[in-house]
Amino acid sequence: MGVQTSEVSICNQALGWLGAESITSLSDRSTTAELCKNNYPILRDAVMTEMAWTFATDRATSVTADLDAWGHNYKHSVPPNWLQVLRVYRKVTNESKLDSMGWVREGNFIITKEATVYLWGIKQVTATSYFSEAFTQCLAARIAADLCIPITQNVNQQGALWQLYGAKLEKAAMSDGLQGSNEVIQSEALIDARWGSG
Repeated sequence: MGVQTSEVSICNQALGWLGAESITSLSDRSTTAELCKNNYPILRDAVMTEMAWTFATDRATSVTADLDAWGHNYKHSVPPNWLQVLRVYRKVTNESKLDSMGWVREGNFIITKEATVYLWGIKQVTATSYFSEAFTQCLAARIAADLCIPITQNVNQQGALWQLYGAKLEKAAMSDGLQGSNEVIQSEALIDARWGSG
């Protein structure tokens, strides 16, 4: 059985790349632990919205009679705990084909011309047990890049860590796509249409 991934283990991988001492808890009485504690949830969500991670994608249906302030379009609430809405569709046929449509996000609402819509997006996942290995690697690299200056004051090292983050994201896109997410997008020719298609 492999080592169980945790918030602390992810942060310690980042600290290892920085050449910093590891922590035993995010509540440790040290500047390093405090930096990890304050930045971890922000960076976790930021990395989660970088791509359509298979463990974080979700679907929802919204039906509303609420109109926007101008009274011309319907106003749908973004599902609770969703970080990002990727696609909005007006219908799903029996053959599971999706019909994309024009839409725009305003705050926590999706504005469309349809009273019923089908949503596909990224939900917030906080339990590390759901994280893929590729996501864990990307998150650790992102934490290292963001904490590099406050911990090491080394601008050159920070640049190298941002490159590492980019490389790990690229690799993750390839491995995660093998599970179906990216392949589905390509095969269905889904386009992020905003007030244009339809």
